Amino acid sequence: MTNVTIAASGTYTLSAPLTNGTNIEFLNDGAAAGGVLILTDNAQGSAFNITTQITSGTISGYGANIGGGILNFQPGSYGIAGDQITIQAVADLFASLFVGGTLNTDYNALVGDISEAAQSGGQIVVLPGGTVDGLSFTNPFTLDAAQKLVIGEVAGALFGTAATADHATLDIGFGTRVNPNSNTPFVDAIFTTNVAINPCFAAGTRILTTRGDVAVEALAVGDVVITHAGEEQPIMWIGRREVEIDAHPRPESVRPVVIEPEALGDGMPARRLVVSPDHALFIGGVLVPAKELLNWTTIRQDNAAARVLYYHVELAAHDVIFAEGTPVETYLDTGHRGIFDNAEDHVVALPAVMQQRREAEGCAPLCLGGPELAEIRRKIAARQVGIRLAAR
Repeated sequence: MTNVTIAASGTYTLSAPLTNGTNIEFLNDGAAAGGVLILTDNAQGSAFNITTQITSGTISGYGANIGGGILNFQPGSYGIAGDQITIQAVADLFASLFVGGTLNTDYNALVGDISEAAQSGGQIVVLPGGTVDGLSFTNPFTLDAAQKLVIGEVAGALFGTAATADHATLDIGFGTRVNPNSNTPFVDAIFTTNVAINPCFAAGTRILTTRGDVAVEALAVGDVVITHAGEEQPIMWIGRREVEIDAHPRPESVRPVVIEPEALGDGMPARRLVVSPDHALFIGGVLVPAKELLNWTTIRQDNAAARVLYYHVELAAHDVIFAEGTPVETYLDTGHRGIFDNAEDHVVALPAVMQQRREAEGCAPLCLGGPELAEIRRKIAARQVGIRLAAR
């Protein structure tokens, strides 16, 4: 049952718990900025119901709920902000950990750690259901079991035990900070959806190497590829990620894009090319994500795919190589290496940070719109017409 809905670009403030069993649902349509939910603590009351159990000065049980759950919490895309939850009731949440006027040892440590996190711009990554997955700070630290319990309960208060958000990022600070995405200027904590920019090749894609075209899954570190500039460059790292598409909170963000032979030009691609939606192709001196080229005939997403195995190839620097005869980008680490199954570190940066780094550090300009993209699409459409006529 939904009690409150938040339209795209809309803001809703909750200052008292919902009626038990009801929910708040975001209605982000993907075409406009996401909605903002503000959980506040004021003279009228708090958005949270809180219970705490302390045994011998140690947290043994902690509960926080808003009387319902959050539904349809979605990430943004290029240039479009995703849904956001700001918590102005953090002081109220953690005030429950005071014992007889004396701060609990766990609470003391948590205040120090999170204060450092806020100052250094670090993020606490909280998986669906409240599991603390990873930390990214100037001076890394490890949360103990009691601290994880507190953070997990805050996440669980919003999302429950169901996986309604994929790697939602919780940024808690005990000082007031400007919130650029809300009409309420100061916040204590921010939840944002954290879907990684995910440029990858589907298994089976052939990459041009010094020993010919080789399927990406058969490549190994040290193999030498041929770049668009004609240079020979060794592979430094290969990322691997298997995705269950239907289980993903936004299937369209990971559903593979199929590019039919010669859809982009003569011999481009030489045979069917399958990449992730964010993987950029090098066209006319710029990098264009595959999802920006969809025409649903010669370039389309595979709606029948239930699972996809993605790979990416990293060189010493971001570059352009050939996949099925088509110039495409290599891997650029913008803070999302952790999305791959074989990554050693599973911390993932915020989408906005990844986007900024991609634009600043890429080997060519990133083309996401404007007359340049319109002209590229026009040429693809003209080829589409030519292919249809030739088939008659």
